[in-house]
Amino acid sequence: MNAAGFETLHLPADGALFARLARLLIDRHGDALADCDLLIPVMAHASALRGALVAEAGHPLFMPRMLTPSLLAARWMGDAPVDPHPRRLLRLVAQLRQQAWLGDADPWSAAQELLELADALAAVPALPDEDALQQGFERAHGLTDSAALSLEARLVHAVWHSDCTGTPGHARAVTQALMRAAGAARRPLIHLSAVEEPPPAWLELHAARVPVLHVQATRALADTSVARVLQVAWPSGSALFSVTVPTPAPSRDDALALASRVRLIGAQSLEQEAQCAASCIAGWLSEGRRNIALVALDREAARRARALLERRQVLLADETGWKLSTTRAAATVDALLQCLASDGYHRDLLDLLRSPHVAGTLDRDAHAQAIAVIDDWVVRRNHVDGLHALLTDAGREFAGRPAGRLIDALSQAFALMPTHNAPASFRIERLLAALDALGARAALALDAAGAQVVNLLEQLRADSSGVALDLSFADWRKWLNGEFEQALFRDSAIDSPVVLTPLTATRLRRFDAVYVIGADSRHLAPARLRGALGHEGLRRELGLPDSQVAARQLRDDLAGLIACSDETVFSWQTQRNGEANLPGVDLQRLDLVLQRAGLPSAIRAAPALADLPALPALAVSSTPVLDPGRVPSRLTASALADLIACPYRYYARHVLGLGAGDEVEDAMGKGSVGELVHRVLHDFHVAHPRLGDAAPLALADALRAQIAAAFDGAIARNFQEHAWADRLHDRADAYIAWAVQRETDGWLFDSGEARRARLLDLPDGAALSLEGRIDRIDRNAEGDVALLDYKLRSAERVRKTLQADDVQLAFYTLLEGGAVSEAAYLALEEEAPVAFPQDDPPAAARALQALVSELFPALRDGACLPAHGDEAACRHCDMRGLCRKDWLS
Repeated sequence: MNAAGFETLHLPADGALFARLARLLIDRHGDALADCDLLIPVMAHASALRGALVAEAGHPLFMPRMLTPSLLAARWMGDAPVDPHPRRLLRLVAQLRQQAWLGDADPWSAAQELLELADALAAVPALPDEDALQQGFERAHGLTDSAALSLEARLVHAVWHSDCTGTPGHARAVTQALMRAAGAARRPLIHLSAVEEPPPAWLELHAARVPVLHVQATRALADTSVARVLQVAWPSGSALFSVTVPTPAPSRDDALALASRVRLIGAQSLEQEAQCAASCIAGWLSEGRRNIALVALDREAARRARALLERRQVLLADETGWKLSTTRAAATVDALLQCLASDGYHRDLLDLLRSPHVAGTLDRDAHAQAIAVIDDWVVRRNHVDGLHALLTDAGREFAGRPAGRLIDALSQAFALMPTHNAPASFRIERLLAALDALGARAALALDAAGAQVVNLLEQLRADSSGVALDLSFADWRKWLNGEFEQALFRDSAIDSPVVLTPLTATRLRRFDAVYVIGADSRHLAPARLRGALGHEGLRRELGLPDSQVAARQLRDDLAGLIACSDETVFSWQTQRNGEANLPGVDLQRLDLVLQRAGLPSAIRAAPALADLPALPALAVSSTPVLDPGRVPSRLTASALADLIACPYRYYARHVLGLGAGDEVEDAMGKGSVGELVHRVLHDFHVAHPRLGDAAPLALADALRAQIAAAFDGAIARNFQEHAWADRLHDRADAYIAWAVQRETDGWLFDSGEARRARLLDLPDGAALSLEGRIDRIDRNAEGDVALLDYKLRSAERVRKTLQADDVQLAFYTLLEGGAVSEAAYLALEEEAPVAFPQDDPPAAARALQALVSELFPALRDGACLPAHGDEAACRHCDMRGLCRKDWLS
């Protein structure tokens, strides 16, 4: 070592690195190696280095103390105060808002960028003053005399200076701890670096007290066949590469050596890529390989490959972790906040109720029952939003029942949440109290991810205390979401020969095989720096790594991965959203270099997706036959229409009881409007049975009042429902004119919404109950009966309905019996009502009775129910697909 006690040694960055390092350390230190400290990039290197030391020594020996820089810093941080990131961010946002420096710019984004710059500058011993920094900004932008650039310089310098002189952030606290460790060093230090960059200042401070050996793993020194080809494809130490291929081309023998260890695979879809990855890894395991890495560049494809491997009973040890925000536990917290933000919007409310963590004191069965009851109640009430009204009404209706206990828990939780601007720590304290009211905090603590969610909230409460920044609910939630996005969840309970890891975590690690999934030009690329402050020019002026350094490091990571692995596979999807998706630029260069050496392209197509096994023949036919006991004994007009339009639809809906459930309507559909119109007309005619007793204008005003009252609730929920109400208001005069004329013609309103039932004796001795509700029944002076059915449709559609195989009017005539002389549809979707009477209603009723008397005995006798609906019947049928008519035809 030199007089300063600092020595730098470069070793080839290849698979033999640890063997070389072990030989060097034993030669230099021998048995005194146990008195040294060995700093390694990550603890994953420790086991490989221990094995190399034992192999080189040929006998057991005492190991050096192995640490990573972060572990060494943790030992020396002690009780030194650290300003947590949440508190720093909140304080900086408060200051930016108070000073109004950024105008309309988002203070959260700007504050985050400033803190990232301050953390990156933590290792810089000294920063230029504001004037020098402004000159650097001007050089970066190519401008002069810019007030905006002067503001940027002051902001960056102020945040950096605050971090230096006040309570430091975590990055600077780590640097200070390493400096303290260097100042108290007593043992010789060996530092292994996986990144080619100047040694840090704290390492040089070590050398003033103890001997320091800085071992730099250098790719350019490797002189194997594989390393020579990689050096041609990805020259080490170069900046941005050119589009031309470097010369000279590698030798064919070297290229063959690399081609035997690297595969490039293009897949047509995510599923094909994931299946290729799972099959490849399963094959490596069957060959006996026990040190395999799945490098996740495309997280979506990696998740699918992981699922396919787990289906084969292959678990993965996850080194990457998942964003805490994507866990089910975090979704429970988000559902609570979203329900509050949307004022109890029905979908958000039900999402919260369905969370397994929000059961309160209910057991599993009672919780499921309560959810079903509340779900049905919300649909029946057509509750769209309005949290206070829902909790009040539901609490009253479900008092004393499991659903009521769940609603009471919700009421207590939401009552705890502040409705005014408040500090972040106060809001989190109330959020934790709300989770307690729901019984969710205890349930979350029983889950690994849930416990981490609770711990994060408690830590954020502590970290944000003392910040006098009142936040709106929206701002606080934005801040909280950002903290959840930064937190990672790792399941450390799995020990597996297959590790899921990021590319940067593979540096200097030895693997039997590696599968890199998602190696396209979007995922296999250096991160691009964006933002108003942390841009490329500024980072270069401050001496921070920029995109050129990131591109160089990416190539070094790829080269190291290939050099330290027996086999490496890169895959990507060749198509995304219908467009060509190219492999990463570095892979394209590598393939081009191999071709220049006389080899064919290394890119291969992924194996075709495996054909699904043939399914056994389905026993269920689309022409079912009913057991006599399953033939319905009740019949409505809509059920008979289904039976005539498509017997299979009748079977599915009315025998099996299938069908789509009702849903909450955000905006009223035509069916709901039709129900309102039916109710309005019924109530109007009950209140005014004789229209001749009042003036038409008064009648029209009364009808408009009925319409306004009926639509009042709907308009309060959704102002757009005014359109329907206004349309009906405009047509009130025309309806009154039609109704008065009908009364003049001798037809008087008798009743409305009349429920009728009639027992029909069938030829086979069975009975069939005909049931229905008639919209309106009129009578004249001779005792004749007229049946009217309101249709909120155009006259043309109603005419087509009457011309088709329509049975509704005939069914109602058969139900009413007696002296029905008129049955008609009344089209209301016109400027004035238009009636479409049926020809000879009694004859139509007799024909229908004969048809029904023939159909139902035939069903009991084994007649089949085929799916023979025409295109009009099938177009909107919710049983389409169940009958498989489209496939069988």
